[in-house]
Amino acid sequence: PLVVQLTTAEHKDEVSRYIERARRQSEIERTTAERDKSGVFTGSYAINKLNGERVPIWIADYVLMSYGTGAVMAVPAHDERDFGFAKRFDISIKVVIAPPDWSGKELTEAYIEPGTMVNSSQFDGLPSEQGMAAISDFIAEKGYGGRQITYRIRDWLISRQRYWGAPIPIVYCDRCGLVPVPEAELPVLLPQDAEFRPTGESPLKYCDSFVNTTCPNCGDPARRETDTMDTFMCSSWYFLRYSSADYKDA
Repeated sequence: PLVVQLTTAEHKDEVSRYIERARRQSEIERTTAERDKSGVFTGSYAINKLNGERVPIWIADYVLMSYGTGAVMAVPAHDERDFGFAKRFDISIKVVIAPPDWSGKELTEAYIEPGTMVNSSQFDGLPSEQGMAAISDFIAEKGYGGRQITYRIRDWLISRQRYWGAPIPIVYCDRCGLVPVPEAELPVLLPQDAEFRPTGESPLKYCDSFVNTTCPNCGDPARRETDTMDTFMCSSWYFLRYSSADYKDA
């Protein structure tokens, strides 16, 4: 990372100690909304190319190297995490999206709804969604950067599994690898003859009539996924059955 290069001599020791503390924390510990935000100033500044203002460069453990570029342009007035961070370290909070009927007073919390662009130079007065698009176009035209889609996909924690949970419609084929069950073959139904053993593993694992199947792609022997989706998945749809108790196609 650029932290070492960006840290000035007078902040070097403090930054080094902070990095060591952050390394001992898990990603969950670092990003949980309930904990107080922590960070330290590097002593360096970046120049905002849109207005020429100096922006202090801090390191903070809630900004992750594994997401995006590992660096963010904080907007404290319009992001809850950035707002809390700025409040704790007395960093300037500049409103750039004005709420309706805003009088210029200091915000008591981050404003995260649409509004009107303010303190944004030539983009003042634009609706915020239109203004953000115009700023992105301006940055691209000037060669300062460009648009990029960053996904926040994480590994899905399958924890609170139950035998009667929703089956995961995937089969494993030695020839084709992981193959989704075709829509025409859904839903995958749970067997009625599963044997429960004190192994801590899914009862489906030992049910040959469920596990052994054929690959939808090549027709070779294949094995069904024996994990089931956890309770959160089931809770997202089961209530719909109350209003369609006699529906036979789902």
